[in-house]
Amino acid sequence: MAAALTAAAALLVGAAQAQPVYKWVDAQGRTQYGSQPPDLETAQQPRLHNLGPGASGGGGAAPSKKLPKEVQAQVEDMTRGLLKTQPGTPKLSCSVAVSNATYGLDTMLETGEKNMRDGYMTREKFDATAQQIRSTRGQITVGDCESSTGAKRAFYQCMSSNTNHVLGCAQQHRF
Repeated sequence: MAAALTAAAALLVGAAQAQPVYKWVDAQGRTQYGSQPPDLETAQQPRLHNLGPGASGGGGAAPSKKLPKEVQAQVEDMTRGLLKTQPGTPKLSCSVAVSNATYGLDTMLETGEKNMRDGYMTREKFDATAQQIRSTRGQITVGDCESSTGAKRAFYQCMSSNTNHVLGCAQQHRF
Protein backbone atom coordinates (compact mmCIF):
# COMPACT_ATOMS: atom_id res chain seq x y z
CA MET A 1 0.00 0.00 0.00
CA ALA A 2 2.79 2.44 0.84
CA ALA A 3 4.29 2.06 -2.64
CA ALA A 4 0.94 2.80 -4.26
CA LEU A 5 0.45 5.91 -2.15
CA THR A 6 3.99 7.09 -2.81
CA ALA A 7 3.34 6.75 -6.53
CA ALA A 8 0.07 8.59 -6.02
CA ALA A 9 1.98 11.70 -5.00
CA ALA A 10 2.92 12.02 -8.67
CA LEU A 11 -0.71 12.74 -9.44
CA LEU A 12 -0.45 15.91 -7.37
CA VAL A 13 1.80 17.55 -9.96
CA GLY A 14 -0.37 20.29 -11.33
CA ALA A 15 -2.90 19.86 -8.55
CA ALA A 16 -3.13 23.63 -8.40
CA GLN A 17 -5.03 23.56 -11.67
CA ALA A 18 -7.36 20.73 -10.67
CA GLN A 19 -9.15 22.31 -7.73
CA PRO A 20 -8.81 25.28 -5.43
CA VAL A 21 -6.31 24.80 -2.65
CA TYR A 22 -6.87 26.71 0.55
CA LYS A 23 -4.20 27.49 3.09
CA TRP A 24 -4.98 28.73 6.60
CA VAL A 25 -3.53 28.84 10.08
CA ASP A 26 -5.57 27.00 12.70
CA ALA A 27 -6.20 28.06 16.30
CA GLN A 28 -2.98 26.31 17.40
CA GLY A 29 -0.92 28.31 14.88
CA ARG A 30 -0.37 25.36 12.49
CA THR A 31 -0.60 25.85 8.74
CA GLN A 32 -3.36 23.74 7.21
CA TYR A 33 -4.17 22.91 3.57
CA GLY A 34 -7.38 21.63 2.07
CA SER A 35 -9.87 21.78 -0.75
CA GLN A 36 -12.45 23.35 1.60
CA PRO A 37 -11.64 26.16 4.03
CA PRO A 38 -12.77 25.63 7.63
CA ASP A 39 -13.84 29.27 7.91
CA LEU A 40 -14.14 31.54 4.89
CA GLU A 41 -13.11 34.58 6.96
CA THR A 42 -9.74 33.12 8.01
CA ALA A 43 -8.81 30.95 5.02
CA GLN A 44 -6.77 32.24 2.13
CA GLN A 45 -6.84 30.87 -1.38
CA PRO A 46 -3.36 31.06 -2.90
CA ARG A 47 -3.24 33.05 -6.11
CA LEU A 48 -2.59 30.59 -8.92
CA HIS A 49 -1.75 31.28 -12.51
CA ASN A 50 -4.31 30.30 -15.10
CA LEU A 51 -2.41 28.26 -17.63
CA GLY A 52 -5.22 28.43 -20.15
CA PRO A 53 -7.13 25.60 -21.73
CA GLY A 54 -5.31 22.29 -21.64
CA ALA A 55 -4.18 20.24 -24.55
CA SER A 56 -5.96 16.98 -25.10
CA GLY A 57 -2.85 15.32 -23.66
CA GLY A 58 -2.65 11.67 -22.94
CA GLY A 59 -0.32 10.38 -25.61
CA GLY A 60 3.38 10.66 -26.15
CA ALA A 61 6.34 9.91 -23.97
CA ALA A 62 6.50 13.25 -22.17
CA PRO A 63 3.92 15.69 -20.85
CA SER A 64 3.31 18.53 -23.28
CA LYS A 65 3.18 21.22 -20.58
CA LYS A 66 5.45 22.28 -17.75
CA LEU A 67 4.27 24.16 -14.70
CA PRO A 68 5.65 27.66 -14.18
CA LYS A 69 8.23 27.71 -11.37
CA GLU A 70 6.01 29.65 -8.98
CA VAL A 71 3.10 27.25 -9.48
CA GLN A 72 5.42 24.25 -9.06
CA ALA A 73 6.63 25.79 -5.78
CA GLN A 74 3.01 26.07 -4.60
CA VAL A 75 2.35 22.44 -5.52
CA GLU A 76 5.46 21.33 -3.63
CA ASP A 77 4.40 23.40 -0.60
CA MET A 78 0.94 21.84 -0.72
CA THR A 79 2.42 18.35 -1.01
CA ARG A 80 4.62 18.95 2.04
CA GLY A 81 1.49 20.04 3.91
CA LEU A 82 -0.40 16.90 2.89
CA LEU A 83 2.45 14.74 4.18
CA LYS A 84 2.24 16.27 7.66
CA THR A 85 0.00 14.66 10.25
CA GLN A 86 -1.45 16.23 13.36
CA PRO A 87 0.32 15.36 16.60
CA GLY A 88 -1.43 13.07 19.02
CA THR A 89 -3.40 9.92 18.48
CA PRO A 90 -7.01 10.33 17.42
CA LYS A 91 -9.58 7.83 18.61
CA LEU A 92 -10.04 5.08 16.01
CA SER A 93 -13.24 5.44 14.00
CA CYS A 94 -13.23 2.98 11.13
CA SER A 95 -16.10 4.64 9.28
CA VAL A 96 -14.40 8.06 9.45
CA ALA A 97 -10.98 6.59 8.57
CA VAL A 98 -12.27 4.73 5.52
CA SER A 99 -14.27 7.74 4.35
CA ASN A 100 -11.26 10.06 4.71
CA ALA A 101 -8.86 7.63 3.01
CA THR A 102 -11.14 6.86 0.07
CA TYR A 103 -11.95 10.55 -0.38
CA GLY A 104 -8.22 11.35 -0.53
CA LEU A 105 -7.56 8.57 -3.03
CA ASP A 106 -10.54 9.57 -5.19
CA THR A 107 -9.33 13.16 -5.20
CA MET A 108 -5.86 12.05 -6.31
CA LEU A 109 -7.42 10.05 -9.16
CA GLU A 110 -9.52 13.03 -10.26
CA THR A 111 -6.50 15.34 -10.07
CA GLY A 112 -4.34 12.95 -12.04
CA GLU A 113 -7.00 12.50 -14.69
CA LYS A 114 -7.33 16.26 -15.12
CA ASN A 115 -3.54 16.65 -15.26
CA MET A 116 -3.40 14.00 -17.99
CA ARG A 117 -6.20 15.65 -19.98
CA ASP A 118 -4.52 19.06 -19.63
CA GLY A 119 -1.17 17.75 -20.83
CA TYR A 120 0.79 17.81 -17.55
CA MET A 121 1.09 14.01 -17.37
CA THR A 122 1.28 11.23 -19.92
CA ARG A 123 -1.49 8.67 -20.20
CA GLU A 124 1.02 5.90 -19.49
CA LYS A 125 2.10 7.48 -16.20
CA PHE A 126 -1.49 8.18 -15.17
CA ASP A 127 -2.67 4.65 -16.03
CA ALA A 128 0.15 3.01 -14.06
CA THR A 129 -0.38 5.18 -11.00
CA ALA A 130 -4.18 5.07 -11.18
CA GLN A 131 -4.11 1.27 -11.26
CA GLN A 132 -2.12 1.22 -8.00
CA ILE A 133 -4.43 3.75 -6.36
CA ARG A 134 -7.57 1.85 -7.40
CA SER A 135 -6.10 -1.38 -6.06
CA THR A 136 -5.26 0.28 -2.75
CA ARG A 137 -8.69 1.91 -2.58
CA GLY A 138 -10.34 -1.50 -2.95
CA GLN A 139 -8.44 -2.77 0.09
CA ILE A 140 -9.53 0.06 2.39
CA THR A 141 -12.76 -1.09 3.99
CA VAL A 142 -14.44 -0.83 7.38
CA GLY A 143 -13.93 -4.59 7.82
CA ASP A 144 -10.22 -4.28 7.07
CA CYS A 145 -9.96 -1.43 9.55
CA GLU A 146 -11.80 -3.33 12.28
CA SER A 147 -9.54 -6.37 11.92
CA SER A 148 -6.30 -4.42 11.51
CA THR A 149 -3.33 -4.54 13.88
CA GLY A 150 0.09 -2.93 14.12
CA ALA A 151 1.06 -0.34 11.52
CA LYS A 152 -2.13 -0.87 9.53
CA ARG A 153 -4.23 -0.07 12.61
CA ALA A 154 -2.05 3.00 13.24
CA PHE A 155 -2.74 4.09 9.65
CA TYR A 156 -6.50 3.82 10.17
CA GLN A 157 -6.21 5.62 13.49
CA CYS A 158 -4.28 8.42 11.76
CA MET A 159 -6.99 8.60 9.09
CA SER A 160 -9.61 8.97 11.84
CA SER A 161 -8.55 12.61 12.06
CA ASN A 162 -10.31 14.83 9.52
CA THR A 163 -7.19 17.00 9.26
CA ASN A 164 -4.83 14.23 8.12
CA HIS A 165 -4.38 13.29 4.47
CA VAL A 166 -3.97 9.74 3.21
CA LEU A 167 -0.45 10.53 1.92
CA GLY A 168 0.73 11.71 5.34
CA CYS A 169 -0.77 8.77 7.22
CA ALA A 170 0.59 6.27 4.69
CA GLN A 171 4.06 7.78 4.91
CA GLN A 172 4.03 7.78 8.71
CA HIS A 173 2.53 4.29 9.13
CA ARG A 174 3.93 2.12 6.35
CA PHE A 175 2.57 -1.41 6.32
